[in-house]
Amino acid sequence: MSVGLVVTAGAGTVVAYEVCRRYVLGKDAGLWAVATKAWRQSWRQATVVGLLAVPVAAVGIVTLSYLPTSGLAEVLVPLLVVGLFLLLLIFWCLPLVARFTNPTWRQVRNGFTLGLTTPSLTFLLAIAAVLGGVALWNMPIAVLVVPGLILVWWCHLLERFFVARGYVRPEAEEAEV
Repeated sequence: MSVGLVVTAGAGTVVAYEVCRRYVLGKDAGLWAVATKAWRQSWRQATVVGLLAVPVAAVGIVTLSYLPTSGLAEVLVPLLVVGLFLLLLIFWCLPLVARFTNPTWRQVRNGFTLGLTTPSLTFLLAIAAVLGGVALWNMPIAVLVVPGLILVWWCHLLERFFVARGYVRPEAEEAEV
């Protein structure tokens, strides 16, 4: 049962990103229509990118298992590197899969390039992820709100980033009548 969740996590994240992006842009498309279109267009690429996170997370789990014997000082740097890779895969590569049509290897390369060349946004996202993790750890009921808030906030930042860099054109606002 849990294997199904791992396999569909990438595609599910892409669908959630696309729905949030439509919400942030104020588009009136139906939720179900947006979700099914995003699923049809990018489930293959999103699944591949999502499955790339599995070996990275496995390395993190193995590294974390050395914590009792090696101590925090020995495992902190590898855990930070694994965390950075997961952050880049989930919050940079998967939104690129939802937003652009490129081959999978280019989506991953572009996601890592954007994430590493914009350290301020990546660092800001890392802070939000850590604060969200602390909120989830202290208040498990926050799982109903915190991930969605981080996703909507990140979609807003990414749309502003893509428009400011000229990767996409700003959405044309309707003229007032």
